[in-house]
Amino acid sequence: MLNFIKVVPFSDVWVPTLCSWIKNLNDLVYWSGNTFSKQSFTTKIFSDHLRKVEISPFAGLNDKGTLVAYGEIVRNKCEDRLNLCRIIVHPNQRGQGIGKRFTKVLIDKIQVMESCKSVRLNVLSSNHQAIACYSSLGFKKYGIIPRARRVGKTELDLIIMSKTLDFKINEEN
Repeated sequence: MLNFIKVVPFSDVWVPTLCSWIKNLNDLVYWSGNTFSKQSFTTKIFSDHLRKVEISPFAGLNDKGTLVAYGEIVRNKCEDRLNLCRIIVHPNQRGQGIGKRFTKVLIDKIQVMESCKSVRLNVLSSNHQAIACYSSLGFKKYGIIPRARRVGKTELDLIIMSKTLDFKINEEN
């Protein structure tokens, strides 16, 4: 059953819940790449990360207000694109289309709020479910960085995916 209904700015009250989804180093690398790999991952480190000016974090909530998804819109200096980063769905909620709906809402937010031409994201080559999700939303493979991440003893390629955006007028004004 698809119970994801709302995307809101991420609140610090959800930090412990989100961090509990990351059970081991492999989970951390799949979710955050190298962002937290040089340090111990703690709720404090993640809370500090959320305060970076270039990051706009969002939460996906179900109809009971429970956190079921997380992702970031990240601004790049001097570029006409934005990145989607650290998208994750609650482990017990995966495979229900929540990630696709959540990512689509983030893309819609970018199209209304920002004047950029494209959005990019990175995904590990072995994360077939995420690649299929992003492809279904119109992302295309833009590049590959061979052996960019280590998961256990395996070195994995990093796939860079990009989506060209259509300009939308902000009708809220």
